[in-house]
Amino acid sequence: MYRILIVDDEPFIVNNIYQLLAEGSQRELEAYRAYNVFEALDCLAHNRIDVVISDIRMPGMSGMELYERILHNWPMCKVIFLTGFNEFDYARKAIRMGGVIDYVLKNEDDDVLLAAVEKAFAELDKVEELMNQELQAKAKLQRAIPALQKSTLLEMVAEQAPSPQARARKFVEADIPILPDKPVLLVIGSMESWREGMSESERLLLLYACQNIAAEYLIPTCVQLSFTLEGYKILWFIQPRALAAGAAEDDLEQREWQHLKTRVYSIMETVQQTCTNLLKHPVSFVIAREPYEWEQIGNRMKLLTDVLDRLAGNGQEMLIQDSDQPSSTYEPPEGEHAEQLILFIQHYITTHLAEDVSLTALAALVHHSPTYLSRLYRRTTGVMLSDYITQERMKKARVLLEETGMKIQEVAAIAGYEGASQFNRSFKRLNQMTPQEYRERSILEREYKRATNVKKDKDRR
Repeated sequence: MYRILIVDDEPFIVNNIYQLLAEGSQRELEAYRAYNVFEALDCLAHNRIDVVISDIRMPGMSGMELYERILHNWPMCKVIFLTGFNEFDYARKAIRMGGVIDYVLKNEDDDVLLAAVEKAFAELDKVEELMNQELQAKAKLQRAIPALQKSTLLEMVAEQAPSPQARARKFVEADIPILPDKPVLLVIGSMESWREGMSESERLLLLYACQNIAAEYLIPTCVQLSFTLEGYKILWFIQPRALAAGAAEDDLEQREWQHLKTRVYSIMETVQQTCTNLLKHPVSFVIAREPYEWEQIGNRMKLLTDVLDRLAGNGQEMLIQDSDQPSSTYEPPEGEHAEQLILFIQHYITTHLAEDVSLTALAALVHHSPTYLSRLYRRTTGVMLSDYITQERMKKARVLLEETGMKIQEVAAIAGYEGASQFNRSFKRLNQMTPQEYRERSILEREYKRATNVKKDKDRR
């Protein structure tokens, strides 16, 4: 599943593209909207973004300046520029500089933009394939994590952790890059449901490959060290990279931790997705919500492991944030079948259309990653989850148009649309008529049916 950010200072353009992608793309994706560059930067700081569709000229920052900031956060992100006729040469030069996938004139047909988005997806697919080849090469040379590093860190999670001075000395001896006087963020992963006949060496190789994939995504943001545990689990110790570079001021250190905490969920989701695509094996993660002092690590690690054991398993991918327990969370029964989960999701959608029923929100509700839920839904039902959501919104809208006198804007809100213009556009695309035309036709059909019944009653007399 890919994530797209749409950036333009004209809300009408942003909202129309958002709806176009929701209804016109053949891939499962999650789209975000930003109505100025500052909202875009905030979104990029908190979410993994794969493709950005951006106006090339905006107040406060040009598209090219935004592109440079995008590369800082997500180096593999692809950019599509929206341009006017008078910006044609500027856009062409931007593409020649490299990194920009395409440019689309704002007055071109929807199919042109959809084709550019598909081109960006194809480029991302190529990057993943290259990563696959690199991982295969690394796997041949992969060796077990040095026993000294593993034993040293396991000593840190023992009930009687050594003093800070002793810990610092042991870290130097074991060449551990984690700072011994700073807290750490913990992530625990689990790989289960092994294929029948898989050998122990094959299982270990998959665990090491998962660690390599995670390192690829984590290294630009943080210093990390991982090792395997019993039960085919992996434990990560993570700190912001800026701490190792000497960011000692308290306020700066707090900002670095906040930056890491807001991004680590998206990073591990990407790791999960890549493991599924490349290794063809599910992996689940539980992520600590806060960094822990070394004296707390032993107890917190046990709690995280308990959460993972309780909610993960059965060949399903789960992405869990510790202490994130919304009241409406779905608790899977033991031996849960996919059909039960799908029925829960469908019931939730139909009863919460006016609320957030995005793929990300639904995935968090059932403790699964968005990628896993999307794939499971399509495999089980034969349709994409986004199509089902659109279908239910249209069904609700048609009932309201037929049976009530609500204003079009009220119908749009109840059906889950942010504005009447988006609703009108989507309704016409899917029903070949506007909501008002549909309502008028329904009234005529109802009047015709009533008149026909009256005539039948008279004829019987």
